[in-house]
Amino acid sequence: EHFPWAHNSVQDEEFAPINGGLYNSSDDNFKKALRDMNDPAEDGCDDAGDGKPGACPLNMTVDDRSPKDGPAPESMAAGEACGRLLLVTATEKSGVAFVYDITTVTKPELLFVKHLTPISKTKSAGVAYATREL
Repeated sequence: EHFPWAHNSVQDEEFAPINGGLYNSSDDNFKKALRDMNDPAEDGCDDAGDGKPGACPLNMTVDDRSPKDGPAPESMAAGEACGRLLLVTATEKSGVAFVYDITTVTKPELLFVKHLTPISKTKSAGVAYATREL
């Protein structure tokens, strides 16, 4: 129900496309890491979401730390909206946001869970960005 395709997944800067801005401005060591993440014989996928080999879409990745850490919040922010005190957090590397009503701090209420980049289920970040879906 809440984005099982994104559970224990990872997507970060190492999933950038070859010959993109990050690749072209990186040192040789990081370029090698990007080449590996885009190579199906290493860590890449046969289909990056456009029918071509490249970095994997989010649902085809596994965060090696997940069995130990589980989903980790990247950061949290609290603020007032519509007269309620809300707390927002998102998982590190998988882009799932959780929004809570914490107006009554001792009884927080989960309002909704939303994936921030649903297109990453089927497209790598570079492909989704190039098609203006990310």
